[in-house]
Amino acid sequence: MKPSTLSPASWPRWVRAFVFGAVFGVIGYGVGAWLARTAPGGFGPSDMDLRWSDGLAMLVGLALVAGSLWALYVSLNADRLGRMYNLDGPASPDETALARFQALVMGFSGVILTLPIVFSLAGVNPLLGLSAIGLLLVLHTVMNVRVYRQADELLRRAVIEAAAVTFFAGQLVLFLWAAAERLGAAPAITAWDIYAVLMALYLGCSVWISVRRGLA
Repeated sequence: MKPSTLSPASWPRWVRAFVFGAVFGVIGYGVGAWLARTAPGGFGPSDMDLRWSDGLAMLVGLALVAGSLWALYVSLNADRLGRMYNLDGPASPDETALARFQALVMGFSGVILTLPIVFSLAGVNPLLGLSAIGLLLVLHTVMNVRVYRQADELLRRAVIEAAAVTFFAGQLVLFLWAAAERLGAAPAITAWDIYAVLMALYLGCSVWISVRRGLA
């Protein structure tokens, strides 16, 4: 085997995306397991009302934050950022600034996704917690609109495609679960369960679309 084939840069994009997701998935699972054992008072089923959707939401949130940190690292080098986005040369200052802002929005998304769990475990007043999340969502929406307006046509199409695939995939999954629930073959789920699955689907679809279009 040639030495160059051992370099991740030589791997196909879908392989790098899979490895990236697997590594941070394992890291996220490890962090969650460590918190469950070492957090004051214990974060176990006997102490906290944790659901499977909480774990899924935490993993998605950690993946978004990890992806944000990786994008920020890539943006530190104009040549590396240019190669990442398949540009003709190094990324310009404007392109670098946009990439960093997009990374910031991605990380912000991950933080907001985990806040309902964190506030619940911390015993934050529901009205106060919901108000804080609502204000952050307004800011997040403004940032997302700015990203979309400043993005090029390729990125806009990737966003729309990811949203469309997520909608149809989520609709299929929700129907199958609803049918199983109605038939008594599956337990009832909550709005939080549905949203956690939806965000996991959206993350997976976004990665898939980005890899196909050469954006990852």
